[in-house]
Amino acid sequence: MTDIRALLKEAEKKLVTSDAPDVDAYEIFRFVTGLGRTDILLNPCAEISEEKLCKFSALIEKRASGYPLQYILGEWDFYGLSFFVNEGVLIPRNETEQIADEACKFLRNKKDKIIFDLCTGSGCIGLSVAANNPDCKVYLADISPFAIECAEKNRKALALNNVQIISYDIFKGFKESGLPTPDVILSNPPYVTREEFETLQTEIFYEPESAIVCEGDGLDFYRCLAEKWLPYLNENGFFMFESGEEQPGKITQIIKHTTASDFHAECCDDIYGVCRFVKGGKTDAF
Repeated sequence: MTDIRALLKEAEKKLVTSDAPDVDAYEIFRFVTGLGRTDILLNPCAEISEEKLCKFSALIEKRASGYPLQYILGEWDFYGLSFFVNEGVLIPRNETEQIADEACKFLRNKKDKIIFDLCTGSGCIGLSVAANNPDCKVYLADISPFAIECAEKNRKALALNNVQIISYDIFKGFKESGLPTPDVILSNPPYVTREEFETLQTEIFYEPESAIVCEGDGLDFYRCLAEKWLPYLNENGFFMFESGEEQPGKITQIIKHTTASDFHAECCDDIYGVCRFVKGGKTDAF
C-alpha cells in the first residue's frame, strides 16, 4: 500500500523552484497513475505499482530540474480546450487566451469571416477561435515543421473542419500567400530580444528559441505585420497581437506610421494588468 498524501508531500519538497509545487506534484501523479483528487480522497492508501512509483519519481526529478510541467503532461488547457504540446511549440499561456477571447467577441453574430493566426505554434489561438466560430474560416500559418505537425494534431483532435494549416514564412507577406483577404489577423510572434532571452527563467530554455527570440530590437515581426499584412485587412476588420510589456507603445507607432491614417491601434493590458497587447482595425470602433 502507498500513502499517497505522504508521497505527494515528499514530491513537493523536491520542487523548490516551482511556483506551485503542490499542483505540479498532483498533476504528475495523476498523469502517471490516472488517479484524481476524488480517488485519493476515497482511497488515500491505494496500491500503486513499483513501475508507476519509479516513473512518478523520475518525472518529479525532471520537473525539479526546470523541465516544464506542460511538456511532461504532453497537453495543456487553453480557452476551455485541451491542446497537445511538445518541445517544438510554445506552451499555451493564460494571458494569451485574451487574444482568442477578443477575436470571438468581435466575431459574435458574424458569419463567413476569414481569420488568420500567424506564427500559430500549437494552433491554440486560431483553433480556439475556429471552435467557437464554426461558420468562419480560419487559416493557421507557421514556418516551423514541428509547429505545423502539432497544430494539425490539435485540429484533428478537435475535429475542426473550418481550419486550414499552411507552412509559410510570414515575412513573404500576404500577397504571396494565396490566401483570401482577412477580416481578422491574430498573432503571438517571437518578440524577446537576445539580451532579454539570456535573463529568463530556466523553463523558457526548454521551449523553442525560434518561437521566442527576435534578433535586434524584437520588433521585426510587427514591422512585417504592419507592412505586409495589415494593409490587406478587410474594411472594419480586426487585429490583435501579443508582445513584450515594453513593446505595445512602439508597435502602435509602427502601425500608425506604416498603414493608412484611418487605421486605429491601441495598447491593452493582460489579465495580470501588464500592458501586453496591441489591437485595433480600420475604424475607431474597437
